[in-house]
Amino acid sequence: MKKYGLLYLFVLSVCLLTGCRTESPYNREDPNQTYERYITSHIFAACNEIGKPYATYSLANLNRGPSNNNDYYKVTFINGPCKGKVLFTKDVILKTEPAENGLLRTGMVVLRNYDNPKEPDDKEHTTRWHKAVVLSTKRQNQNIVELSFPRDKNDFNAARESIYLHNVRYIIEPEVKDIRTFL
Repeated sequence: MKKYGLLYLFVLSVCLLTGCRTESPYNREDPNQTYERYITSHIFAACNEIGKPYATYSLANLNRGPSNNNDYYKVTFINGPCKGKVLFTKDVILKTEPAENGLLRTGMVVLRNYDNPKEPDDKEHTTRWHKAVVLSTKRQNQNIVELSFPRDKNDFNAARESIYLHNVRYIIEPEVKDIRTFL
């Protein structure tokens, strides 16, 4: 009986030393979790065409928020066309979520990946983002949504594109409404 007890203890110690693991539902090495954590730990800030509906957004570090006498954010871009640039701006998106988690509604303003890669794990093409308005959700069950890109408040015949759902993010904070004024 002592042989089996020692054998069990030996096997257990070997497993602990060699790193035997069982699969866990909390696998932190999942690339999608890592990418989502990367995006949610930064903000989106307008890099080009700041303040316009067709501004280009990139990921940035928030260096300083607005204060009582200064309502500008100080940001440092970490990717995109302005990588490494420090900028003072009001045009920031503080919090987003993937659009795959829920239902989109027509008229919502969302953030979409400019490159629109077909594969969701194509992380090289996620440096430029634009605001868009959800135009149609008819093909949402196929993971495709149709978006409209108005250029100003009078643009009622805006450009339209079909975008893969994994390239679309909800804008949570600050709340953004469609810039067009409907009669």
